Amino acid sequence: MNKVFLLPLLLAMLFMYLIDRKSIRDAPAVNRWISRVLYVISIGVWIYGTSTKSTVYVATWLARFIDMWLPPTL
Repeated sequence: MNKVFLLPLLLAMLFMYLIDRKSIRDAPAVNRWISRVLYVISIGVWIYGTSTKSTVYVATWLARFIDMWLPPTL
């Protein structure tokens, strides 16, 4: 995937953080950590997706990770 197309995603994430900075600062400590961890994970996924040559779909990997906490289907 071309990095030029993912650059707007990173800029949008940075813009979102700058807008929500005051809200995040005033939030309880747990919410601040959750927000910051989600930002870091998003940036990590972006870096991983742009730096590797292999085809690994991050959404599929995350879905399998989330499935561990979901109850089994009936």
